[in-house]
Amino acid sequence: MQRGGDVGVEGSARSDLTTSDTAPRGTPAVVPESLARRRTSTIYDVVILGAGCAGLTSCLALLEAGAVGPILLIDSRTHYADDRTWCFWDVEATPFTHLARSSWDEWQVRTVAGTVTAAAPATPYLCLAANDFYTFALASIAKFGNVELRLDERAGEYREAGDVEVGGPANGATGDLVEVSTDGGTVWARELIDSRGLALSGTTVAAVKETSTWVPQQFVGLHIVATRPVFDPGECRLMDFAVDQSRGLRFMYVLPSSPFEALVENVYMSEPRLGAEGYQREIEEYLLAEFGLEPNEFVVAGAERGYIPMTDHRFARRMSARVTAAGMRGGATRPSTGYTFLGIQRSSRELADRLIRECRVAVGQPAARPDTGGRADVWRRPDAAPHARRTRAHADPTCSLLDAVFLRFLADHPERAPHVFALMFGRVDTASLVRFLTERSGALDHARLIIALPKLPFLRSAATVMGRRGLRALGTWGAAHRR
Repeated sequence: MQRGGDVGVEGSARSDLTTSDTAPRGTPAVVPESLARRRTSTIYDVVILGAGCAGLTSCLALLEAGAVGPILLIDSRTHYADDRTWCFWDVEATPFTHLARSSWDEWQVRTVAGTVTAAAPATPYLCLAANDFYTFALASIAKFGNVELRLDERAGEYREAGDVEVGGPANGATGDLVEVSTDGGTVWARELIDSRGLALSGTTVAAVKETSTWVPQQFVGLHIVATRPVFDPGECRLMDFAVDQSRGLRFMYVLPSSPFEALVENVYMSEPRLGAEGYQREIEEYLLAEFGLEPNEFVVAGAERGYIPMTDHRFARRMSARVTAAGMRGGATRPSTGYTFLGIQRSSRELADRLIRECRVAVGQPAARPDTGGRADVWRRPDAAPHARRTRAHADPTCSLLDAVFLRFLADHPERAPHVFALMFGRVDTASLVRFLTERSGALDHARLIIALPKLPFLRSAATVMGRRGLRALGTWGAAHRR
């Protein structure tokens, strides 16, 4: 899930990871002028469609791995707004961990039956503001000198052009290229990375639902600034299910950054058919009920919203020989939780390694790495266990099966979800639970999770999952033999 908060100042919300020059929430990131300089060439080693989290991370991973050829980033946005927050458990180093504004050693799951608190000081829960991420990523990329960023440009169709000659023998290139049409002209790429997010249509969703589980996660979050101190910066409300469930499975998510400020999200794991005003109205009702805040006692400093499909459908990462999907489009989202940030970090490293290993891009000596706040080598962590760098494409089969079963249970029994989440966070060893939530779990962790959950309904969900996987395999076999 794209979740977050701000600078913690007391309690167990730590601010020691915060950089000294962070901009206030709501401040757009500045794009370095060097990235916006248009090149005369239309041929690039790599073209990346979508310059958000996945696109920028993939670009930086390539540069860190030694890519020296021209790279082009294309995005339809006109500027980098502070429009989202990413949260994740600090289980492994990333190039962006040091940017986290807040850190919680413990977190809560609340239901009408009570509150469960879990703690893991060794792997705290971190949140990262979009403006900090974009500012750091763009500045780091600009230092390498071989990247061009085009904003306010939309990419249309692309195709592998085969053995072609582009631009004439004097300044052109021959060989297998991908031709990309944009509203700014045509460019050619030796490798194309498509990180524009999922192309969701009714037909696409219907097709996925035939053989896979699909649980929509929709949310609106408001950055609240109160006129009086009402928030406890040490209290991370990961899931508060003690709210009206009449429109479908729903919880509130609260990350206070000071006694006066908090990110408050209204999250539905259903289709409530509720406009942005309805989401905001429910947040206002929650602020009044939980914190005694009247509408005239706070201002909204910023807002974010999102739609994250939670599904066990396997999205293809290798679209073709020279086209790779990244981010949510490439299956980086964790099916049972909606968390994506760590998946993007891992898959970006894997993609960069593959392109370098297969000699798909021009390579030189890796340039000096950007300042990562004194952290160790964030791209290669020698002390990490082998499973620590799994991507969705190479996830542990048992973990993937548990993901699918849990997701199927949420779809079939949403009314029982609050109780089950409380069981997970209350009965499962916290270290094991964090490893499962971050795809680092092993057999003992899986056993602990299974023991804590109600057996009969999950066995039924498992049977449904296995049946659907059989249908999916049969469909794949049939398609292959019809060719």
